[in-house]
Amino acid sequence: MENGKDAHLERIVHLIEWERFKEAIRETESYLREYPGDADGYGIMGKIYYESDEFEKAMHWSKEALKADPVNALGWEVRAGTLYAQEKWKEAMAAIKEAKALFPQDSFYYILAGNIYNHRAKYAKAKEMFQIALMLEPENALSLASYGYAESLLGNRDASKEAEQQALKNNPNNPEVFMYCAWTADQRGDYEAALRYMENAVRLDPKNAQYRTEYLDILQKQFKIYRFFLAPAKYLSSIKSVYVLLLWLVVWFTFKPFILIFLFLYVVAHWVTKMIVNVKVFGKIFVKA
Repeated sequence: MENGKDAHLERIVHLIEWERFKEAIRETESYLREYPGDADGYGIMGKIYYESDEFEKAMHWSKEALKADPVNALGWEVRAGTLYAQEKWKEAMAAIKEAKALFPQDSFYYILAGNIYNHRAKYAKAKEMFQIALMLEPENALSLASYGYAESLLGNRDASKEAEQQALKNNPNNPEVFMYCAWTADQRGDYEAALRYMENAVRLDPKNAQYRTEYLDILQKQFKIYRFFLAPAKYLSSIKSVYVLLLWLVVWFTFKPFILIFLFLYVVAHWVTKMIVNVKVFGKIFVKA
């Protein structure tokens, strides 16, 4: 009986990997009819909806999984991952904290926590999370790529490049790894490498909207004039938000006319370079998002 359950679940996992989500849902419904109340069945249904970006349904099934078994690994993975994907940082961190207590050897939760710390500009804390993830899985390419990005945000160029190269060596076929390496190279100012990495991410997963958007952004940064206007924002992202506010107030009241001119030129540079990129990639000036 257990062999039959495992084989059925394995079949569903393969369908998810092949992104055949409708078939995976039908198979999971069949599984739950055969094994009603099975926490793994609920968890894998949540995983399907999570992978297909239907986050409300993903949360529903993760709750069902955890109701059936409070320590169901897949239920916690879907719960934390879904809250993260929805950018509900506070709730996500709470779920991650609980999940880490239950599964302290699972690097997934340390990667998620590190990414949230990056979003909050707590780069040293993010680096610490990625280091723990690497202690648990030293060869994990995504952990290495994430660690490299944190190092680049901290201004550690050599360490970031070393981690980036090792990540690509360990897994040269993961589009998410390429995206993180692109962010790392972009942060270091290596725009050619960043573009090359994002081209690979799009090539490996052309349907992914985020990869396409990131590729267009990196392509736009190939123009030096656009990078010139982005430089202040890049600098401000490296300092605490309270200091950013104080600096902005001082500059605004001291150099108000120059700031207005700068903002106007930035808008012009942004849209001119964006239109050039659109013509190069799509053959037309305006493209719907």
